[in-house]
Amino acid sequence: MAYGRRLRQVVLSGVVAVAVLLVLLPILVMVRTVWKEGSGQLGNILTSPGLGVAVGNTLVLAVVVTALAVPIGALLALALRSPEVPGRRFWQFGVLLPVLVPDFVLGYSWVRAYGRAGFTDDLFGRYWQGVQGPAGVAAVVVVNAVPLCFLITAVGLAARAEPAVERAARISGADPLTVLRTITLPLMRPAILTAAALIFVLTLGTFAIPQVMGTPAGFTTITTRIYSNLARSSDPLSFIEAITLALLLVVIAVLVVTPADLLLGPRLRTTRVAISDSSAETGGRAARRWAAGGIGAYLLVAAGVPLLALVATAVTKAVGVPPSPANWTLENFRLVATARNGEALVRSLLLAVSAASVLVLLGGAVASLERSRGGRRVATLVTLTVVLPGSTLAVGLLITYGRWLGGTAAIILLAYVAKLWGIAHRPISGAIDRLPPEEQHAARVSGAAVLTAVRTVVLRPLAPALVAAWGVCFLTALHEVTMSSLLYGPGSETLAVVVLNSEELGAVGGTAALSVLLTLVLLVPALGLWFTSRALSSRRRPLATVPELPGAR
Repeated sequence: MAYGRRLRQVVLSGVVAVAVLLVLLPILVMVRTVWKEGSGQLGNILTSPGLGVAVGNTLVLAVVVTALAVPIGALLALALRSPEVPGRRFWQFGVLLPVLVPDFVLGYSWVRAYGRAGFTDDLFGRYWQGVQGPAGVAAVVVVNAVPLCFLITAVGLAARAEPAVERAARISGADPLTVLRTITLPLMRPAILTAAALIFVLTLGTFAIPQVMGTPAGFTTITTRIYSNLARSSDPLSFIEAITLALLLVVIAVLVVTPADLLLGPRLRTTRVAISDSSAETGGRAARRWAAGGIGAYLLVAAGVPLLALVATAVTKAVGVPPSPANWTLENFRLVATARNGEALVRSLLLAVSAASVLVLLGGAVASLERSRGGRRVATLVTLTVVLPGSTLAVGLLITYGRWLGGTAAIILLAYVAKLWGIAHRPISGAIDRLPPEEQHAARVSGAAVLTAVRTVVLRPLAPALVAAWGVCFLTALHEVTMSSLLYGPGSETLAVVVLNSEELGAVGGTAALSVLLTLVLLVPALGLWFTSRALSSRRRPLATVPELPGAR
């Protein structure tokens, strides 16, 4: 027992040290830099041209996206609740598809689909004038945010739904809308509010979509202004402004997420068996068919047509040429098949594998410590890293460690670990919550050492959660662009940075070809990890409840 306590203390000390070095110290260095070098210039910074507009655009975008994405995600979760919905598994994959498509690729595909000289313009002579601007940015960020809300509300439904109560209400004469309003939605409320808080904060820190779709139209946000100040300005005042804006995003994230975590977290945790009762009231056959049709129409507009347009652009000879078979070519793919892009792909894969492997170890370490007071505090800090804007972490790490690691792949790896720690931690923590503690106690009483008990009793049933955490971190790191675009140097570009740079240079066909390749690079391992996770889940006994998501504490 004494050995176990010493081991936990060593693990806690190591986790705290990593959290301080990767998260707290960079933020403190940013505060010190602003205080020391910019305290006399804050007035000029806060009144600099365009800053107020960028801040206002960011807040309005976050409000609009939250107001639209949360109802859409919740409706999709309700519509796909019943196994009797035609093509349910296909529609679930379709709803989650934007997660597997890099956000800047999704934004670019919308431009190629609905913009001037785009897919719909070539085929039907119709295009959306405002696709590059605030409306287009908001639409694509909503599409990108809907899967998160869908997942959180679907988990909330599985963990908190009461099908027996709903059936009793229907038998007593209540119509479906009354059941939804009086029983189902109140049970979903904590999950919906959690999704709203996360989407609001994550939208504040979104960068790639506003950069690709908003910047050409003069629509600026806090994150695009930070990028512009760091990448395109040599004015020292611009550097201080970038740090100030990054700290502003930190303050907003903490103010929004911390109360949500404290108030809603206990209501989202559950120890009872998740309910998957297919007899829950979800409407008749006609209603289910209408639901499937509505979901299909949404997915066609949100992802189907844009991805088809992206592929069409990649295989078409030139912009403005109809995407007919007579105009198809593989020349765009040949042009981007360079040694430099190949090195960027290999570098991206190595960074993603390294980050995911380190993150699973760190996430498991924090999850194992959450029963202690110190462990819970560290877990709260780790949870906040999910919503800390990537630009903030990148700037903080650059100031703190740029002297030694600036422009190298190592600093990008540190940024991935700092940003994605919470994503690895929450699924593992949720799975540990559902492990029967009696089994580990029995192993210890029977004479098994701590590590032996962990290896034989804990790790085996945790395998699906560990694989899922590794896979999510791997895929997220593989298409991350916000931090990479601020931290890379000559010879350390990731494939996502190459695609973003190609888009900014206006290479339409090459950008489309690179985007298709990056999406395929993500889809292939995603499918492999999905099959692996299903195989592991089918071989283990079910745990006590459903997995939790980042921020759902």
